[in-house]
Amino acid sequence: TNCGGKLYFSPKNKGNVCENCSSVFPIEYDYKFNKKPFEENVVVEKDEFADALQNVKCSSCGANLMFNKFQMQTVCPYCGNTTMVKGRKKKLLYIDSIVPFSYSKNEAINHFKSTLRKKFYANKKAFKNMTDEDVAGVYVNTFVFDFLASSQYYGTLSYTRTVRDKDGNSRTKTFFRDVSGLIDKRFNNISVEANSNIEQKELYSIMPFDYSGAVNFKDDFMNGYILEYQDRKLDDCFKQAEIIARKQIEKEILNRYNCDRIERLDLNTTYLEKRYNYCLLPVYIINKTDKKNKHYKVVINGQTGKIGSLPKDKLRVFLTAFFVALGIVGIALLIM
Repeated sequence: TNCGGKLYFSPKNKGNVCENCSSVFPIEYDYKFNKKPFEENVVVEKDEFADALQNVKCSSCGANLMFNKFQMQTVCPYCGNTTMVKGRKKKLLYIDSIVPFSYSKNEAINHFKSTLRKKFYANKKAFKNMTDEDVAGVYVNTFVFDFLASSQYYGTLSYTRTVRDKDGNSRTKTFFRDVSGLIDKRFNNISVEANSNIEQKELYSIMPFDYSGAVNFKDDFMNGYILEYQDRKLDDCFKQAEIIARKQIEKEILNRYNCDRIERLDLNTTYLEKRYNYCLLPVYIINKTDKKNKHYKVVINGQTGKIGSLPKDKLRVFLTAFFVALGIVGIALLIM
């Protein structure tokens, strides 16, 4: 910048803004989200972008992170620890796409507080004195897969129905059905977290992301945000995609035979036409520690604003259960 101020990416301006003079620097980009074959698993040997990043490691939770020269955050976004040690320079996998943040940090905080007020069972006290220092914007490493799953199966399914005996009395009865066959199912945009800092269930709690909003990667979108280091290999992440696919295939088999449960199922699946996109997804992470030193973490989709699981107010949950149980007992006594 002309004044020497730091830049940060502004979702509102779709470009970088100087924190000193508020000058706006638009980013030229193309909407692009193409998948490529597994054979094109390229590690960038000479990458000016990677060389310009500061590699750090959290001394508390072990998170591996990368900061650029315009990064504002100085604490670990995963545990809130302020002690960061210098890490080793790492080679990056070629980044295909990035989904830019659509919410600024302040907008994300206001949206979170508004949502929190509406959730009766949420632990509001845990986030009572939340500040912008408790919130970090992180680009999460993700492999997004397309593939065709061709499966051969055989096993036993079951379903429960209500039947009447000869006296007209109703009862439930379980029926069993032996099944076998072939099933082909195409999967698109199966997203798997490529870093161990965020669990897969946390990522799925804020899905979906709109990949039509993905653009070709440029480090300009990184200004003011943190980048995770990709520490899970492509093949390992695809194994997680296989687990996700199997659950959906099992559900489709149950629906095919109008059954409720799987008693036994041998499923032999071949995965064809495998393609992937290595994409960075925008996530806000809220870290808060209460007076009793208990730690809370909430994730927010930085594109759609969807909020992940909120910690529960145990007292409210207990009182609700108590009064429901009390009401049931009261009704039973009245009937007696």
